[in-house]
Amino acid sequence: MDDISGKTPQQLMDLYFDMVDKESGEIPADIMEKAFFYLKTAADKGSPEAWAELGACYLIGDIVPDAAMSPASNETRALEYLEKAALRGVANAQMNLYTLMWNKARTEEEKKNALYWLNQAVDNNVSSALFEIASHYYYGFVYQQDFVKAAEYFRRSSDAGSSEALAMLGLLYQQGQGMRRDLEKAAECLYEASKAGSMTGLLNLGIAYMGGLGVEQDYEEARNCFEMLTDLDDPFMKIPDLNDIKTRSDIALVYHMTRVYEMVYPMAHHNLGIIYQQGLGAEADTSAALYHFMLAAENGYGPSCLQAGAMLYTGEGHESAPERAFEYLNVALDAGIAEAKICLGIMYYCGEGVAQDREKGIAFLDELIAAGNVTAIQVKNNLFNNK
Repeated sequence: MDDISGKTPQQLMDLYFDMVDKESGEIPADIMEKAFFYLKTAADKGSPEAWAELGACYLIGDIVPDAAMSPASNETRALEYLEKAALRGVANAQMNLYTLMWNKARTEEEKKNALYWLNQAVDNNVSSALFEIASHYYYGFVYQQDFVKAAEYFRRSSDAGSSEALAMLGLLYQQGQGMRRDLEKAAECLYEASKAGSMTGLLNLGIAYMGGLGVEQDYEEARNCFEMLTDLDDPFMKIPDLNDIKTRSDIALVYHMTRVYEMVYPMAHHNLGIIYQQGLGAEADTSAALYHFMLAAENGYGPSCLQAGAMLYTGEGHESAPERAFEYLNVALDAGIAEAKICLGIMYYCGEGVAQDREKGIAFLDELIAAGNVTAIQVKNNLFNNK
C-alpha cells in the first residue's frame, strides 16, 4: 500500500471517494482493498465522516473486502462507527443509525431510541430523514395520520433533493390530502419527479395518462411509462438517486428504493396487462395481457393474481389451465381480493382444477352475495339453472 502516514483524514477521504466514484457496477477487488485501506485509516485517525462512511459500508457490505467481513460482527461494527459519528453530529450517520436501530427495534423503548436519531437527522435536513418522517405521518405508522404534516415534510424532502418526495407530493395533490386537490399540479409534480428518476413518479404519471388525470388521456404515453419501469432490471444502476457511492451509503435511501421497486414493478406490469387486455390505444392482445399479469402475479401482486387466474380458467390469451388458475386465484384470495371467490366458487362447484365440492363453491358465492356482489348472484343463478 502507499505511504499515507503524512496525509490528513480529509485527504484520505478524498482519495477514497476518488477511487470508488470512478467505478460503475461491481468494484474490482484490488480497488476495493485500496479504497477500504484509505477509509479505515481515515477512521483510525479520528474522522467522524470516515466513521459514518465505514459504518454504512459494514452494514450494506459495500467496499469492505471479504477478508474484513464477518456476518456476526458486521452489524456490531456498523453500530459502533455510526454511533460515534452520530454523536459528533454527522447527519447521514444519524439517519443510518436510526435505520439500523428501527429495523432491530422490538420494544417501545427501542423504537423511542431509534426515533431520537430520526429526529436529529430531520433537524439536520437530511432528505431521506424528512421523507421517512413524512411517510410515518402519511401512513400513520408511528404518529397519528396527518396529511398536512406529511405534505410539509415531503415538501422539505423534495426541496432537499428527493425525487420520490416530489412524487408523493403529486399524489397528495391528486388525492386532495393535506392540500387542495389539484390534478394539473399533481401531474406536474409526477412529471418532474419521473424526469429526476422517481419510480413512484413514473408509475403514477402513467396512471394519470391512462385516466386523463390532470393531463390529456394518452394510452401510448401511459404504456411508455410502464414499460420504462418494467425494463429496470437493475434499478440500483439505472436510477439517478442510487448511481453513486455517496448515496448508496445512505442506508435508508437504499432500503426505501428497494421497497419502491418491489411495489412499482408488479404494478407497472399489471397496468400493461390492462392496456393490452382492453385494447387501450391499440388492438387488444390477450396473450400479451396474460404475460404481464403473470409477471406481476409472480411478484405477489393480488389484482394480477386475480386477472391471471381468471384468464387461465377461461382460456383467454392461453389454453385453459384450471389447475394453474386455481393456484393464482388462491393467492389473490390470500391477498384480500374477495372477487377471487367468484371463479373459485365456480371451480369448486364444477370440480374444475380442484376436487368437486359444491357446498364450498356455493359458500364462496354466498359470502359475496351477502356483501352485495351482483355478479355473484348472477353466477349462482346460472349454476342452479344449468344443473
